[in-house]
Amino acid sequence: MKDRRRYPRRREFVPMSVMPTGTGEARTLVTRDISAGGTFLYAKASEQLPVGTELMITPLQPTAGLMPSIKGRVVRVSPQGMGIEFSEPTVDRTT
Repeated sequence: MKDRRRYPRRREFVPMSVMPTGTGEARTLVTRDISAGGTFLYAKASEQLPVGTELMITPLQPTAGLMPSIKGRVVRVSPQGMGIEFSEPTVDRTT
């Protein structure tokens, strides 16, 4: 099976504040991996958001190469969590 990703991913565990656009309900989730184009966030079923939900994601610890806040949207949900695509590519942390 061919990998369709545009950006290489790097396994990295970063706590993030995740806030769906239009709500004041932030939740803290941890990344499984991250790239310039998106991330996968570990999330229990009760923490998951529907595909298409737009988000604002903010790292909760200083992380070199990441912008202070990143806009994105949920593109995939699985039993382990959610795949997030960033609205605009961020700095590529894999180099």
